[in-house]
Amino acid sequence: MVGKPGVKEIKTSCDITNINFYAMNIKIITATSLHADIISSIGRQSFRDAFAHLFNNKEDLREYLDYTYQPDKIAKSIEKENNIFLLAFVENVPVGFAKVKKDSLNEQIESIAQMELQKIYVLSYYHGSGAGAALMQAVLDLADEICPDYIWLDTHIQNIKAIRFYEKNGFQKIGKHYFTIGGQTFEYHLMSLPVPVMQPCACD
Repeated sequence: MVGKPGVKEIKTSCDITNINFYAMNIKIITATSLHADIISSIGRQSFRDAFAHLFNNKEDLREYLDYTYQPDKIAKSIEKENNIFLLAFVENVPVGFAKVKKDSLNEQIESIAQMELQKIYVLSYYHGSGAGAALMQAVLDLADEICPDYIWLDTHIQNIKAIRFYEKNGFQKIGKHYFTIGGQTFEYHLMSLPVPVMQPCACD
């Protein structure tokens, strides 16, 4: 059932280079508030690794991370009925998470049934492990149960690796989105995926 703790074990068969992750065990669970500290830690580190270089003022970055990834704040978000957090493990090590909002409308999409993939992060060391692909597949499985017309997300215009990953999984750029942190405004691509044409998740 959606929203209840569950376990899904997946074998990755991606073509891995540099790190020997081939055929490692990947497990995806539906997180509870007990996992808030883990998600907070993964989120802080992943965001810093991906976006710290874009910030002109590092104090803005620090304040954003302190606010967004407070464990108590994460726990309250997990407990909201509209939110689902998925947590990825590689060989029983927590390495990434996804946050889904089951009902979240974007005004640039003409539909009254939309699901938002608000966050999907994997620790940089585990890029290429298949954890990202497993998280995405779990999101697509959720969409099969929730039945929105579209899944949508936004990703920074310079996050080329993420854009390619989403495009491999069928998402297309459909607009722009702007988000201000401190005194700096960042530009994002709005991407969407029509649910009826979803395909099995591509390797990350």
